[in-house]
Amino acid sequence: PTRDAGTPNTPPKASQRGDSKRKEPRHQGSSTAHMSKLARRLADTRRWLDSIVIGQRLCPFAPPVRQPPALRLRASVAECSCGVAAELAEEAAALRLGLDSPGTEGSPETSLLVLGGTLDNGALGWRELIALSWKLQAEVIVDRGHAEHLQIVLFHPAATHSTYAEAGGPADAGDFTIRSPHPVVQLLREVDVLEGVRSHPDAEGIPGRNRVRLRGQGVAACEERLMRCIAAGEEA
Repeated sequence: PTRDAGTPNTPPKASQRGDSKRKEPRHQGSSTAHMSKLARRLADTRRWLDSIVIGQRLCPFAPPVRQPPALRLRASVAECSCGVAAELAEEAAALRLGLDSPGTEGSPETSLLVLGGTLDNGALGWRELIALSWKLQAEVIVDRGHAEHLQIVLFHPAATHSTYAEAGGPADAGDFTIRSPHPVVQLLREVDVLEGVRSHPDAEGIPGRNRVRLRGQGVAACEERLMRCIAAGEEA
Protein backbone atom coordinates (compact mmCIF):
# COMPACT_ATOMS: atom_id res chain seq x y z
CA PRO A 1 0.00 0.00 0.00
CA THR A 2 1.18 3.54 -0.74
CA ARG A 3 -1.09 5.42 1.66
CA ASP A 4 -2.28 5.27 5.23
CA ALA A 5 -4.79 2.54 5.96
CA GLY A 6 -7.68 2.36 8.36
CA THR A 7 -10.33 4.60 6.82
CA PRO A 8 -13.68 2.84 7.09
CA ASN A 9 -15.71 2.01 4.03
CA THR A 10 -18.33 4.51 2.88
CA PRO A 11 -21.51 3.86 4.87
CA PRO A 12 -24.44 2.31 2.99
CA LYS A 13 -27.10 4.60 1.60
CA ALA A 14 -30.16 5.19 3.70
CA SER A 15 -33.19 3.05 2.93
CA GLN A 16 -35.74 4.40 0.54
CA ARG A 17 -38.48 4.56 3.15
CA GLY A 18 -40.52 7.68 3.49
CA ASP A 19 -38.48 8.92 6.47
CA SER A 20 -35.08 8.39 4.77
CA LYS A 21 -34.63 12.09 4.05
CA ARG A 22 -34.96 12.87 7.72
CA LYS A 23 -32.61 10.10 8.93
CA GLU A 24 -29.88 10.27 6.31
CA PRO A 25 -28.30 13.60 7.41
CA ARG A 26 -27.93 12.35 10.98
CA HIS A 27 -26.32 9.11 9.76
CA GLN A 28 -23.94 11.01 7.52
CA GLY A 29 -23.04 13.42 10.31
CA SER A 30 -22.23 10.55 12.67
CA SER A 31 -20.11 8.83 10.02
CA THR A 32 -18.27 12.05 9.18
CA ALA A 33 -17.51 12.70 12.85
CA HIS A 34 -16.20 9.12 13.23
CA MET A 35 -13.93 9.47 10.20
CA SER A 36 -12.72 12.82 11.52
CA LYS A 37 -11.74 11.16 14.82
CA LEU A 38 -9.74 8.53 12.94
CA ALA A 39 -8.02 11.20 10.84
CA ARG A 40 -7.08 13.21 13.95
CA ARG A 41 -5.72 10.07 15.60
CA LEU A 42 -3.42 9.50 12.63
CA ALA A 43 -2.39 13.17 12.48
CA ASP A 44 -1.51 13.14 16.21
CA THR A 45 0.60 10.04 15.64
CA ARG A 46 2.46 11.61 12.72
CA ARG A 47 3.28 14.66 14.83
CA TRP A 48 4.54 12.36 17.58
CA LEU A 49 6.76 10.52 15.12
CA ASP A 50 8.21 13.77 13.75
CA SER A 51 8.57 15.85 16.91
CA ILE A 52 9.40 13.18 19.49
CA VAL A 53 10.50 9.84 18.03
CA ILE A 54 12.59 11.50 15.30
CA GLY A 55 12.87 15.03 16.70
CA GLN A 56 14.25 13.82 20.03
CA ARG A 57 16.36 11.13 18.33
CA LEU A 58 14.70 8.34 20.31
CA CYS A 59 15.02 5.93 17.39
CA PRO A 60 17.88 6.40 14.89
CA PHE A 61 16.22 3.83 12.61
CA ALA A 62 12.96 5.75 12.23
CA PRO A 63 13.81 8.50 9.67
CA PRO A 64 14.42 6.17 6.70
CA VAL A 65 11.00 4.54 7.15
CA ARG A 66 9.00 7.66 8.05
CA GLN A 67 7.04 7.83 4.79
CA PRO A 68 4.87 5.30 2.96
CA PRO A 69 5.20 2.74 1.56
CA ALA A 70 7.92 1.89 4.12
CA LEU A 71 5.64 3.09 6.92
CA ARG A 72 2.09 1.79 7.13
CA LEU A 73 -0.04 3.87 9.50
CA ARG A 74 -3.53 2.59 10.30
CA ALA A 75 -6.26 3.85 12.62
CA SER A 76 -8.09 0.95 14.22
CA VAL A 77 -11.87 0.88 13.99
CA ALA A 78 -12.15 -2.19 16.22
CA GLU A 79 -14.38 -2.11 19.29
CA CYS A 80 -13.17 -5.41 20.75
CA SER A 81 -9.89 -7.28 21.14
CA CYS A 82 -10.86 -9.79 18.45
CA GLY A 83 -11.30 -6.92 16.02
CA VAL A 84 -7.84 -5.58 16.86
CA ALA A 85 -6.39 -9.06 16.29
CA ALA A 86 -8.05 -9.21 12.86
CA GLU A 87 -6.64 -5.79 11.91
CA LEU A 88 -3.16 -6.66 13.13
CA ALA A 89 -3.29 -9.92 11.19
CA GLU A 90 -3.85 -7.89 8.01
CA GLU A 91 -0.86 -5.69 8.87
CA ALA A 92 1.28 -8.75 9.56
CA ALA A 93 0.31 -10.22 6.20
CA ALA A 94 1.33 -6.98 4.46
CA LEU A 95 4.77 -7.06 6.11
CA ARG A 96 5.25 -10.75 5.36
CA LEU A 97 4.49 -10.16 1.68
CA GLY A 98 7.61 -8.02 1.38
CA LEU A 99 9.67 -10.59 3.25
CA ASP A 100 8.43 -13.59 1.30
CA SER A 101 8.54 -11.81 -2.07
CA PRO A 102 11.50 -9.39 -1.96
CA GLY A 103 11.16 -6.49 -4.36
CA THR A 104 7.38 -6.40 -4.20
CA GLU A 105 6.40 -2.83 -5.02
CA GLY A 106 4.82 -0.91 -2.15
CA SER A 107 5.76 -3.40 0.56
CA PRO A 108 5.89 -1.81 4.06
CA GLU A 109 8.77 -2.31 6.47
CA THR A 110 6.86 -1.41 9.62
CA SER A 111 3.25 -0.89 10.63
CA LEU A 112 1.67 1.21 13.38
CA LEU A 113 -1.89 0.28 14.38
CA VAL A 114 -3.25 3.28 16.29
CA LEU A 115 -6.03 2.34 18.72
CA GLY A 116 -8.70 4.41 20.42
CA GLY A 117 -9.00 5.01 24.14
CA THR A 118 -11.60 2.29 24.77
CA LEU A 119 -11.88 -1.40 23.93
CA ASP A 120 -14.27 -4.17 24.97
CA ASN A 121 -16.53 -1.55 26.59
CA GLY A 122 -13.78 -0.36 28.91
CA ALA A 123 -10.86 2.06 29.06
CA LEU A 124 -7.73 0.89 27.26
CA GLY A 125 -5.10 1.69 29.87
CA TRP A 126 -1.44 0.71 29.76
CA ARG A 127 -1.95 -2.55 31.61
CA GLU A 128 -4.93 -3.40 29.41
CA LEU A 129 -2.77 -2.81 26.33
CA ILE A 130 -0.10 -5.13 27.72
CA ALA A 131 -2.73 -7.80 28.35
CA LEU A 132 -4.05 -7.29 24.81
CA SER A 133 -0.52 -7.74 23.44
CA TRP A 134 -0.38 -11.24 24.95
CA LYS A 135 -3.46 -12.17 22.93
CA LEU A 136 -2.00 -10.56 19.80
CA GLN A 137 1.33 -12.33 20.25
CA ALA A 138 -0.39 -15.72 20.59
CA GLU A 139 -3.12 -15.40 17.96
CA VAL A 140 -1.49 -13.15 15.35
CA ILE A 141 2.25 -13.72 15.64
CA VAL A 142 2.65 -17.32 16.88
CA ASP A 143 -0.46 -19.06 15.54
CA ARG A 144 -0.03 -17.53 12.07
CA GLY A 145 3.62 -18.46 11.74
CA HIS A 146 5.15 -15.00 12.13
CA ALA A 147 7.16 -15.66 15.31
CA GLU A 148 10.51 -15.78 13.53
CA HIS A 149 9.75 -12.82 11.29
CA LEU A 150 7.78 -10.14 13.19
CA GLN A 151 7.73 -8.65 16.65
CA ILE A 152 5.32 -6.40 18.55
CA VAL A 153 6.23 -3.09 20.21
CA LEU A 154 3.81 -1.09 22.37
CA PHE A 155 3.35 2.65 23.03
CA HIS A 156 0.71 4.31 25.20
CA PRO A 157 -0.08 7.75 26.69
CA ALA A 158 0.49 6.31 30.19
CA ALA A 159 3.20 3.74 29.43
CA THR A 160 5.77 2.99 32.12
CA HIS A 161 9.00 1.01 32.02
CA SER A 162 8.36 -0.33 35.50
CA THR A 163 5.98 -3.26 35.63
CA TYR A 164 4.95 -2.31 39.14
CA ALA A 165 4.43 1.42 38.62
CA GLU A 166 1.14 2.56 40.11
CA ALA A 167 -1.16 5.16 38.60
CA GLY A 168 -0.61 8.46 40.38
CA GLY A 169 2.83 7.41 41.61
CA PRO A 170 6.05 9.42 41.17
CA ALA A 171 6.44 10.55 37.56
CA ASP A 172 9.49 9.46 35.59
CA ALA A 173 10.45 11.47 32.53
CA GLY A 174 12.17 8.36 31.21
CA ASP A 175 8.76 6.80 30.62
CA PHE A 176 8.12 9.31 27.83
CA THR A 177 10.44 7.28 25.60
CA ILE A 178 7.51 4.86 25.18
CA ARG A 179 4.60 7.28 25.48
CA SER A 180 2.48 8.26 22.50
CA PRO A 181 -0.66 10.37 21.99
CA HIS A 182 -2.79 7.23 21.52
CA PRO A 183 -2.27 3.51 22.20
CA VAL A 184 -0.11 2.04 19.43
CA VAL A 185 0.73 -1.53 18.45
CA GLN A 186 3.76 -1.52 16.16
CA LEU A 187 4.96 -4.41 14.05
CA LEU A 188 8.66 -4.64 13.27
CA ARG A 189 10.37 -7.05 10.91
CA GLU A 190 12.94 -9.18 12.71
CA VAL A 191 15.39 -8.81 9.83
CA ASP A 192 15.34 -5.02 10.22
CA VAL A 193 15.85 -5.27 13.98
CA LEU A 194 18.88 -7.52 13.51
CA GLU A 195 20.30 -5.24 10.82
CA GLY A 196 19.88 -2.26 13.15
CA VAL A 197 21.78 -4.06 15.90
CA ARG A 198 24.57 -4.93 13.47
CA SER A 199 24.85 -1.47 11.93
CA HIS A 200 24.66 0.66 15.09
CA PRO A 201 27.74 0.89 17.34
CA ASP A 202 25.67 0.48 20.52
CA ALA A 203 22.05 -0.36 19.70
CA GLU A 204 21.45 -2.02 23.06
CA GLY A 205 22.36 1.20 24.85
CA ILE A 206 19.83 3.37 22.98
CA PRO A 207 16.88 2.89 25.41
CA GLY A 208 19.00 3.67 28.46
CA ARG A 209 20.55 6.78 26.92
CA ASN A 210 17.11 7.99 25.86
CA ARG A 211 15.76 7.67 29.40
CA VAL A 212 18.73 9.56 30.85
CA ARG A 213 18.36 12.38 28.31
CA LEU A 214 14.62 12.81 28.90
CA ARG A 215 15.10 12.73 32.67
CA GLY A 216 17.51 15.61 32.19
CA GLN A 217 14.76 17.54 30.38
CA GLY A 218 12.24 16.90 33.14
CA VAL A 219 8.69 15.57 33.33
CA ALA A 220 7.01 18.92 32.62
CA ALA A 221 8.90 19.47 29.35
CA CYS A 222 8.26 15.91 28.17
CA GLU A 223 4.59 16.09 29.07
CA GLU A 224 4.11 19.42 27.32
CA ARG A 225 5.81 18.14 24.17
CA LEU A 226 3.53 15.09 24.04
CA MET A 227 0.40 17.17 24.66
CA ARG A 228 1.33 19.48 21.80
CA CYS A 229 0.99 16.52 19.43
CA ILE A 230 -2.71 16.38 20.37
CA ALA A 231 -3.38 20.10 20.85
CA ALA A 232 -2.13 20.90 17.36
CA GLY A 233 -4.79 18.61 15.92
CA GLU A 234 -7.56 20.16 18.00
CA GLU A 235 -6.62 23.62 16.81
CA ALA A 236 -6.51 22.63 13.14
